[in-house]
Parts: sequence; C-alpha cells; structure tokens
Amino acid sequence: MFTVVIQALTDSSQELQQCIRSLNGQIQEVEHLISSIRRISDFDEVIHSLRRRMEDMNTERQKLIDMLTTLNQIQRMYMQCERNITDYGDHVRQVNYYRSMDVIHLDYVKKSMSGYHIR
Repeated sequence: MFTVVIQALTDSSQELQQCIRSLNGQIQEVEHLISSIRRISDFDEVIHSLRRRMEDMNTERQKLIDMLTTLNQIQRMYMQCERNITDYGDHVRQVNYYRSMDVIHLDYVKKSMSGYHIR
C-alpha cells in the first residue's frame, strides 16, 4: 500500500532546499576563486579544471531543483487528494443526514455474495 507522510515530505523538502543553498554557496566560492586567479597565466589549467567542476556542480544543482520541484508537486497533489476525500466524506454525511430514514434490505445482495463473509 502506498502511504505518504506529509511531515516526512516537508522535512525532505527542507533538506533539499538546504542542499541547494549549500551548493549555491560552493558554486559562488568557485566562481570567486576563478575570477581571482584568472589573470595569472600559470593557472590556466587550474581555471579550466575549476570551470569543469563548476559545470558539474551546476548540473547537480539543477537535478536537486528538479527533485525539489517534483517532491513539492507530490506533496500538493497528496494534500489536494486528502482535501477531496474529506470534502466528499462531508458531502456524503450531509446528504445521508438529510435523506429519509428508510430501511434498506440487503438480503438479495447477501444471497448473491455467498462466497464472501458478510457481518
């Protein structure tokens, strides 16, 4: 059975946001480092290597952002489903409350469902 725990989704979302912020900080540090040493000719290979790492970091950041977006969509959809179920239950309860209190006999249903245990 599929179960969603809203608090766990919220916690995971916050953790992903922290990871993204941390990665953004690291990317900014690398950018600052590149801009600081780009005028030094002996560091061309280092700058090239740092730029490749920064591209990798940007790719990972985008993946984290995609995961966060998907997680938030799941959370919104699940919460909407819960609201729909609750609203439907409230509607059914209200309709049943206003219906007449006629007795409904289900003997014919019980006979047709002989293979099932009906309490």
